[in-house]
Amino acid sequence: MDHRNFLSWIKLSSLLLSCLYLMSCNQETESQQSAQASAGANSSAGTYADEIYNNARIYTLEADLPWAEAIAVKEGVILAVGSNEEISAMAGPDTNMIDLDGKMIMPGIHDTHAHPVDAGITELYECSFRTTDLTEALETIRGCAADAQPGQWITGGQWFESYFEEGVMPKSVLDELPIDNPIFFMDWSVHNAWLNSRALDLLLIINDTPNPKGGAIVRDLNSGEATGILLDNAAYNFKREVDQYSIAQYKEAIRWSIDQMVQVGITTYKDALTIADSLAAYIELDQEEALKTRVKTSLSWKSAWADSHESELAVIANRGAYTSEHLDTDFAKIMLDGIPPTYTAALIEPYMPSEEFGDDYHGYTMLEADELIQDVVNLDAQGITVKIHATGDASVRMALNAFEAAREINGNTGLIHEVSHAEMIHPDDLMRFYELNVAPEMGPNLWYPAALGDLRPLLGEGRHLFWQINTLYESGALVIYGSDWPVVPSPNPWTGIEAMVTRMDPSGQDPTVGWTDEAVDMETAIKIFTINGAIANKDGESSGSLVAGKHADFIVLDRNIFEVPIEDVGETQILLTVVAGKRVYGEL
Repeated sequence: MDHRNFLSWIKLSSLLLSCLYLMSCNQETESQQSAQASAGANSSAGTYADEIYNNARIYTLEADLPWAEAIAVKEGVILAVGSNEEISAMAGPDTNMIDLDGKMIMPGIHDTHAHPVDAGITELYECSFRTTDLTEALETIRGCAADAQPGQWITGGQWFESYFEEGVMPKSVLDELPIDNPIFFMDWSVHNAWLNSRALDLLLIINDTPNPKGGAIVRDLNSGEATGILLDNAAYNFKREVDQYSIAQYKEAIRWSIDQMVQVGITTYKDALTIADSLAAYIELDQEEALKTRVKTSLSWKSAWADSHESELAVIANRGAYTSEHLDTDFAKIMLDGIPPTYTAALIEPYMPSEEFGDDYHGYTMLEADELIQDVVNLDAQGITVKIHATGDASVRMALNAFEAAREINGNTGLIHEVSHAEMIHPDDLMRFYELNVAPEMGPNLWYPAALGDLRPLLGEGRHLFWQINTLYESGALVIYGSDWPVVPSPNPWTGIEAMVTRMDPSGQDPTVGWTDEAVDMETAIKIFTINGAIANKDGESSGSLVAGKHADFIVLDRNIFEVPIEDVGETQILLTVVAGKRVYGEL
């Protein structure tokens, strides 16, 4: 029996046992009957719970029993969820009883878009700063240079466009520092790079260097001189030449990031762009039983981050050999456009007129429409779920057209493909998510809607809404959550949950409310962050809600998020994170 059949047998057996636990034994009350039946089943089968968490407020996300008091766990699987009295009948002489004294339990968070390798590498091995204050950033950079060897690349980030005054070349800001080292920093979005002249020289980037497909070397409008800013694929292509990290370093980066994620209640995440080296690190960690969470790897496809497309094809061809209980490799990622603030998102209607781009500029895509369709059809036929990065309404439409072609050519493979970010959707395309069974990924941590006011000079006042969460949810589409950490400073999902409900900035720095018609209630937000993510992650039958037979993946909160003011939800702390029945974070 292979390991997947074995796990299925365990789950089925556990489900049958839980039914026995709830059988009637003709006693005075229903709860007494359930308890005695459970005790009888345990006695005959010699099976008791490993752990029982009782006296809790358990939000199950199951319609038949939305709230419960206790949960029993056996060998990483939920035996049963119910009342204290019912579940206590499953206690044996070695069962660990945990009294939660009224604390809230809920399913673990599914983050369908994170970049933990990037987060860990930047934190552990690079010059890490994330501040809008240029003076503070330069002070950090000086300190990094003091510790660097002569000629060593200084890499890291994350910088902001606000650093650069009008008329000042970004490279000159770095050139004025007493540093001889080449410098290569990614920005807050991890789309664009900031280099000094030394780095430009070493990478042979001159004024006439052609722009790559899906990227740009920013040049001075008057002189044509390279300014030191690289956009999208221009940044990625050259960063690949600069990056030199070992598998051991990738492993440590992943360990560090997972530790951050379990602290905020994430039990499953999707690495949104996995190249060959980072996959190798995941495989080794999995073999060492060191993955504290369940991981889905979105294998890169025609990505400038990858060593080559040949390496991507090899990884995809052999991906099945690496799948395990904690590691699932049946996902892929396609980058289709950039981001609106740098005019690199692909739009149906042009950006507002500007000196740099003229009056009919629509942004760009990294693949042509026909090529995208061919690639998606190919991946879909192999049973691979495809996530497409698309922030502009034109790229969203291209992605949906490709998914539609896959449905027409391959038939319904049952795969739920994803549009990553899906922040700007033309009204004509909204219903297509439901009709094509495509999941729109929402990233409220990127958004805090008031900040989008800055985009109106680029897009104009008449454009359609951003982050149409409620409209998409009400249409029947499978709305899912992705943080995009470290584009956002933390993997913390709770500020995102609060923002989905309030449509405000949880930090309180901007009191503006953005498009309140697109707010959702707490129940819907939690569903998006848990069971919907589980379904998109191909785990809907084994995760995302708390019911007998599913993985024991759950979290204990320091507050009942349904009973505190919504403004307090973003400050939620995790007391305990449990994955496969194991406590991977916290103590009670």
